[in-house]
This record gives sequence, structure tokens and C-alpha cells, in this order.
Amino acid sequence: MAAPETKFSNAGRMIVASVAHTGPYQGIGAEMKDLKAWIDSRGIDQAGYPFCLYYDNPTETPAEELRSEACIPVSKAFEQEGKFQMKEIAEVLVAETRHQGPPEQFAMTYGPFLESLLNGGYQILGPAREYYMTVSDATGPGAGFLIQQPVAKK
Repeated sequence: MAAPETKFSNAGRMIVASVAHTGPYQGIGAEMKDLKAWIDSRGIDQAGYPFCLYYDNPTETPAEELRSEACIPVSKAFEQEGKFQMKEIAEVLVAETRHQGPPEQFAMTYGPFLESLLNGGYQILGPAREYYMTVSDATGPGAGFLIQQPVAKK
């Protein structure tokens, strides 16, 4: 299968509200909805599109051990509360592509995408990011999701 179209850009530094999740990746959508409701209830201004961080390869890690994190960029620092955390994400070079199709078919995008990066002399740095235009997209049909992978040239 041909590698999907890949672009490179600098993803800027940002402050995010986040909620960690352990278990099947399908469970992250509920965490994203809870996070959005929480920031709205606290009057915290959203400052960008929501995204999720995916730390593990689901073909190598048992579903109950998969680690992910729902993130919403916010305009300023805030007081953390329970599972709702604040973190700073540093500026980084990212390779990006788009996934077209349902989430069950992500491997058809990720496999060739990551393989092309590794074969192109890039090192994978940290978790993949999947951006959504709205919070509801995190549990939606999966069409057109932007995938960013932090990288560095070897």
C-alpha cells in the first residue's frame, strides 16, 4: 500500500486541559466529552481543536493496557482538579497526514505513514496526535481526521 501524503510543520507550544485513559482506544471519546463539559463549567476558554494522544500500538499492546489522553488546548493556565489535568506541550516538528474512513481502518493509514517516516530517516518522538474539528468527532465516523506524529531527523 502506498504511503499517504505527508506534510511537515512545526506544532507550536500549547497549554492543554487533559484527561488520561487506560483501556481500549474507543473509550477516549467519553473522556473527551467529560473534559469539554468540565472546562465549559469552569469558564476555561478553548484555544484550538481538541485532539487525543495515543501512546501505544494497538497491534502490540493488549486493549486493556492501551494508554491515551484527551486534550483540549486552552487560553491560559488553570487549577487542576481530580482527573482533569493541565499540561504544557512543547513546540515540535510533526509529520502529518489525514485518515479517510472509519476508526477501525486506522491501521491502513498509520502503517504506511509510520513506515515511510522511518524509511525516510526520521525518529518517532512521543505519542501520535489525532485532531478533531469538534468533540463529537472523537466518537464519530472517523473521516478526515488529521494525524500528527512528532519526529526528528536522524
